Amino acid sequence: MPMDTALTADNLFVAGTIALAVGLILAAALHIINLNRVHKLMGVLQKKTVSKSLLYKEMTVAQGSNFTALALTSWIMLFVAIAFLYLLVPTYLPFSYMNIAELASNPMGFAIFGLSIALLFTVIILFVDKLPEDLRQFKLTELYSFYSISKGTKKMIGLTIILLSCSIVLSSYVGTIYPNRSSNVEVISLLLLILSAFILIMPIYKESWEARR
Repeated sequence: MPMDTALTADNLFVAGTIALAVGLILAAALHIINLNRVHKLMGVLQKKTVSKSLLYKEMTVAQGSNFTALALTSWIMLFVAIAFLYLLVPTYLPFSYMNIAELASNPMGFAIFGLSIALLFTVIILFVDKLPEDLRQFKLTELYSFYSISKGTKKMIGLTIILLSCSIVLSSYVGTIYPNRSSNVEVISLLLLILSAFILIMPIYKESWEARR
């Protein structure tokens, strides 16, 4: 690959990484702002202090157990895809999967790595889910309960499982050709990650945008 092409792909990867990080962090901040805004508005309308538990009870929108399970699967796969892209090979970080000789030499190494990441984030999500009721805004299992989500958006969120699977496969390919590189494949994997993340956090941004109007 020509050097100028590689440099362009590397620049795109760095820019995409920044966009992904900023998008997720901003979404988390906007989610809390959205709930605080509604909490304050309820207090003004009722002319009294409204408890967080009442706020969450009034705001909760039943999305269905099937969609909730699908959405959680998408979020777990998002974290797995991020791990595969950034931790599989030491391209951008000084440590990686390849540093663990026993795992890297194992024929099932990629599967073990992916399942370990999925299990780790599942445990974290379930741990956070045990937080008190007045901290429900931090529970990923409750995320979409506070937003009105159309059937079209739900289908798009379900589609992220396919997009993230493709991202993981592409990152795995990068791992199989290591120490060689394919900057273009890395960028495509990242773009699929960014698109999936945008779809997953779209309801938060939509709510924030509508609140400004």
